[in-house]
Amino acid sequence: MQENNSVSGGPHSVWKNARNIWRDNLDALSELSRFEQTWRIFWLLGPFILLIERSPADAWVTMICIGFVFHSIKSNQRQFLNTFWVKAAFIFWMVCLTSAVFSKIPLYSITEAFIWFRFPLFAMACVFWLGTDKRFVYAMLATTTIALLLMCLILSAELYFVGQINGRLSWPYGDLTSGNYLVKVGLPAFMIMAALAVSTRRNIANLATLLLLVILIFCLLTGERMNFILCACSCTLACLVWRPNWKRCFILGALAFMAIFLLFQTKPEISDRFIPDFINQLPTQSNSPYYQAMMPGMVAFQQAPILGVGTAAFRKLCPELIQDKERLKCHTHPHNFYIQLAGETGVIGLVTGTILFISIIIFCLSARKKNPHNVFVAVAFIVPLSFFWPITSSSDLFGQWNNCFMWSAIALSLCSSNISPEKPTRE
Repeated sequence: MQENNSVSGGPHSVWKNARNIWRDNLDALSELSRFEQTWRIFWLLGPFILLIERSPADAWVTMICIGFVFHSIKSNQRQFLNTFWVKAAFIFWMVCLTSAVFSKIPLYSITEAFIWFRFPLFAMACVFWLGTDKRFVYAMLATTTIALLLMCLILSAELYFVGQINGRLSWPYGDLTSGNYLVKVGLPAFMIMAALAVSTRRNIANLATLLLLVILIFCLLTGERMNFILCACSCTLACLVWRPNWKRCFILGALAFMAIFLLFQTKPEISDRFIPDFINQLPTQSNSPYYQAMMPGMVAFQQAPILGVGTAAFRKLCPELIQDKERLKCHTHPHNFYIQLAGETGVIGLVTGTILFISIIIFCLSARKKNPHNVFVAVAFIVPLSFFWPITSSSDLFGQWNNCFMWSAIALSLCSSNISPEKPTRE
C-alpha cells in the first residue's frame, strides 16, 4: 500500500512529525513581516480565546475580519471573490438584508443581518489570508487539539469540585455551552483522530483512539445529546472514508460502546437523558419539546413565505406568531437551520442559504479530490456536512456564540484547500 511520509501526507507522517509542527510554524513566521506575524499568532490563539467567553471570542472573529478587509484593500486582493462559495455567501447576505428591510422590526433585523456576515467573512480571512501556508493550518490543528485537552481538564475540575447539575456541565462559561465547544470547535481535530485510529500503525492508532474516547466521554458528561450524535456520526464517517482497517474499526467501535455502557451504568441519570428521554422527545408528536420549538418556524414561513419575517427576527416576533396556538412554545430560534431559514428569510433565503451550505461542502470535497493522500484534506468535508445536515436539531443560525464555534471549524476545514498534494511514496 502507498502512503505519503511527509508532514502533509498520510496518517503516519502527521503524528510522526507532530513534534516538528512548532519548528515549522516558527520557520513560516520568520518568512513574514512583523505585522503579518502578529496576525498569524493572533489567529492561532483562537481556540484558547474561545475558551474564555463569548465577548472575547466575538472580538477575535471581528478583529480578524477587519484585518482581512484592510489587508485585501492594501494588497488589492480580489481574486477570492471569484470563488463560488464566496459569491454564494454574498448573495445570501443580500437576501438576508432584503428580508430584514421588509420585517416588522426592520432596524433590529437589519442590524442582525449586517453583523452576521462577519462569520463567513472570517472564513474568507482564514482561507485566503491567514491559512494559505499549510504550516499554519497544521499549527491551528495542533492548537485546537491542545485547547480540547485543556477543556477536558477544566471539565474534570468541575466534576471534582462541583459535579454535574441536572446532568449537565457548564465550566468555564457558566452556561451550557461546553459541549458545543468540544464538538463544534474540535470537529476538524476529531476527524483526524478518528481516521488515524483505524488506519495507521498500532502506537499511533492507540494514542488517537485514547484521545477520541476521552473527548467523546466528556461530550457525554456535558449532557449534549445532539452534539454527541453529531460527533459520533462524523467520526464514524471519517473512519470509513480514510483507508479503514476493518479490524481496527471493530476494535474502536467495541471500545466506544464499552466506555459508553460503563458510563451509563455508573451514572444512570446520563443514560436516562440520552436514551429514554431523548426518544420520548423526538418531534414525532405534538407534545415533543422539539416539535413545539420547531413548528413556530413553520408558522413564520406560512405567514411570510417569500422573504420570511426578517433575519433573526423570530426571537422577537414569535409570541405574536403563535398567539393562537397553545401547544407551541417560543424559543430564540426554531432549532433547525432550514426551518429557521424558511421562517426568517422565506423561500428565497432557504434556497440561497442552502446553496451556500452545499458550496462550502463541495469546496472541501474538491480539495479532497485534488489531494486524496492527505488525511486532513480527505476528511475535512465532513465538518460542514455535519453542521449543515438538514435532519437535526441545531443552534441559532444567526446567533453569536454558536457561530463563533461553528465557523472556526468551518474556516479551518476550508483551509484544507491550501494544502498542496504531494506524490505518495512507497514505504
